Amino acid sequence: MPAWVTTIDQLGPEKVLHVYDPVTELRGVVVVDTVSSGGAAGGTRMLPDITTEEIFQLARAMTHKFAILDFPIGGAKAGIWAEPAIHGPQRKELMLSFGRAVKSLLGSGITLAADMGTDNDDVATFFEGAGVPKKFTGLSTQMLDGEPLEDHATGYGVVVAALAACQFAGVNIKNARVAIEGFGKVGGGVARYITESGARVVAISTLNGAIYNKDGLDVKALLETRKTTGDKAIAEYKNAKRIRSKEIYGLPVDILIPGARPYVITRKNAGHIKAKIISSIANIPMTDEAEALLFKNGVLAVPDFISNAGGAILGVVDVLGGTTDDVFRVLRDYLGPLSSGILSEAKQQGINPRALAVQKTTAKVLAARQQPASAVNFEELLNDSRRRLGLSA
Repeated sequence: MPAWVTTIDQLGPEKVLHVYDPVTELRGVVVVDTVSSGGAAGGTRMLPDITTEEIFQLARAMTHKFAILDFPIGGAKAGIWAEPAIHGPQRKELMLSFGRAVKSLLGSGITLAADMGTDNDDVATFFEGAGVPKKFTGLSTQMLDGEPLEDHATGYGVVVAALAACQFAGVNIKNARVAIEGFGKVGGGVARYITESGARVVAISTLNGAIYNKDGLDVKALLETRKTTGDKAIAEYKNAKRIRSKEIYGLPVDILIPGARPYVITRKNAGHIKAKIISSIANIPMTDEAEALLFKNGVLAVPDFISNAGGAILGVVDVLGGTTDDVFRVLRDYLGPLSSGILSEAKQQGINPRALAVQKTTAKVLAARQQPASAVNFEELLNDSRRRLGLSA
């Protein structure tokens, strides 16, 4: 029996589609965890070592994410078994093939976006392959300070959540020490905005290792170097100590930002974490055991599907016709109060924040399924969402 089958529960997944194309050697999967009145949505991860179980867990994180935000959208996720470095005609053919393979889903209300290993050009290509019009207007690709808005939004949301946690915990953000796992699109955004908030980024890790300087790193210089060297930017940086990537979890910092694959923080290393606050880029970066242990040790961990909801919010604002200013406003209006509220309630109930948030979102999804089925007016649904988010019609 496949491992993911053992994780099926009362929520889902509702559909798992494995696809294969012998011509392009495409191997992919789409997991639709839950479907709501607005369909389902999630990113597309392309790495050679993904598993169906991982994609299912990520789809479940999307279910929780949309539910905690009260967006009428279910959770989905896609995966492609391939090296993300593939480029040129081979990459395009792979994406076209994937689009053709999942055409039935894309044409029935399932929206797939970019994720680790893919980008917006890939998304456009597999919508092209499916012959299905994209729902996005292109807001995420608009340039801001020389980088696409998508590079800013999720990172900014992570920082909003971290600032809310700091305020709740009485941690002064001025000169607070921050360690960031990952320095890609989102990690760069986190570094930019948390530095602007007054904190000191003292450590950054990438696939090429990690660097640490207790007095702080020059984030502007690193961001500039990253434009030409990517992950190797940290190797070019001179004024820092080289450390092993896994050492980043145990550094003497105030805020830890996990940004890699699922379950990198476990019971084995959670006890070594010295940070007071965790605000995640990554989906499901911690096991349930680790979450419980961190809570017991007094570490405030904002639920990952709240802290990293910036990309989902960007996608919704895009579909609803919003602007760049709308994205940043909605991120502040939603993620700050959500983070503060769940941390406060978790403390009152003596339960770790993510477990409490999962209880709430699970109850929402199950309650929605009990409602009588009725035809949904899609335009009315869009207009209601616009009103809630304060967007112009």
